[in-house]
Amino acid sequence: MKVNKLRKLLGIIVVLLAFQTVIGQTGTVSPYSRFGIGQLKSKSINTRLHGMGGIANAVASNRFVNPSNPATYTHFDSLSFLFNAGLQMSSSTYRTSTLTEQGSNASLSYFSMGFPVTRHWRVGIGLLPYADIGYNIIVSDFEEGIGRYNYAFNGDGGLNQLFFGNGFKITDRLSIGVNVTYVFGRNTTSTLLYFPDSTLYANTKTEERLLANDFMFDYGIYFTQPLDNDYQLNIGLVYGQKVNLNVKREKLIRSLFGGVDGGVEYILDTIAYQPEREGKLELPHTLGLGLSFEKKNRWMIGLDANWQNWETFNIDNRPDSLQNAWNIAVGGEFTPKHTSITKYWSRVTYRMGVRYNQTYLNLYGQSINEFGISFGLGLPLPRSLTTIDLSLEVGQGGTTAKNLIQETFVNFTVGVSIYERWFVKRRYN
Repeated sequence: MKVNKLRKLLGIIVVLLAFQTVIGQTGTVSPYSRFGIGQLKSKSINTRLHGMGGIANAVASNRFVNPSNPATYTHFDSLSFLFNAGLQMSSSTYRTSTLTEQGSNASLSYFSMGFPVTRHWRVGIGLLPYADIGYNIIVSDFEEGIGRYNYAFNGDGGLNQLFFGNGFKITDRLSIGVNVTYVFGRNTTSTLLYFPDSTLYANTKTEERLLANDFMFDYGIYFTQPLDNDYQLNIGLVYGQKVNLNVKREKLIRSLFGGVDGGVEYILDTIAYQPEREGKLELPHTLGLGLSFEKKNRWMIGLDANWQNWETFNIDNRPDSLQNAWNIAVGGEFTPKHTSITKYWSRVTYRMGVRYNQTYLNLYGQSINEFGISFGLGLPLPRSLTTIDLSLEVGQGGTTAKNLIQETFVNFTVGVSIYERWFVKRRYN
């Protein structure tokens, strides 16, 4: 591996990590991230996959790392080194039956690397979000004899996943893979009870912190069937193993004056304190199936279906009222002529997809579902196999029924896929 190229790669990673620190780690401002473990993130977060509705289970490429199915790593070239990174920016409008608010955020959404080890063994390494928490909600109520009182709910943080994946080629058509993923992160939530019309009552603030770190495993199978005239049928199957994450939890309840809207807190007394204690957080089984049909170097269409068993979710054996989640996605891409020399836009890849998600939330008998339609472009750089990828998704989730919140969102992602030949032995000095 050339030293100057390694230094360049390390420089890119340092810049990305620094930029992530500047813009913050919370990748959502959704009020629904208050429930469960937050707003779940898909492993198909790569900009290319995002532009096709998130299809990933049966999508393999020698140009980017697809952690959704580790068996696809075997399609990396034998002499190549891949580096992928992406930045996501989101803008959302939240509506109830009477109110409307805006929210936005930006975050480093992923980075990953892929390279060969042996003829039949490829490796993928990367960092992705698993779930994000970011909300600030005020709920008002009134009681005779007390007057108006508010609950202010705040939360931030999230869980991340650092994966080390291995793909093994069994035959020319069949590959298997496994991701060993280290899940880590910290969530901080608080609830403030205060009385906006009175200075006689002390406020009550409850703060909880959760720190998680442990390993989980997911597996993949990828099968391809070549057909006549460069057509090809691909099938992908993925399975995520149920795991009980090791967590540490801490809780503090205090009475105070102030503290409203981030103001100064004047502590009166500690009502209760539960010091840091160890526990378990159960993440469920997941299962996914994907089909794709393609003509090599021209076009590809695919279909994904995924299911997650969130009904069994619990923290320290205390269940939560979550439902099983599932999603369906359809998408594809088209490159007019990837070998064109004179027409740049003939070498551009055009992408489109749609998805429908039933999330794990069911509030007041209303399932919180999402729908999104996405578009994408793959822009090749001159005299290089590196591309700049863009994707735009417009969608809607939630509902205004039963005083719930409906979200209309626009997600924009820009990514870079760097392809280098790093493992070529020099014949001459």
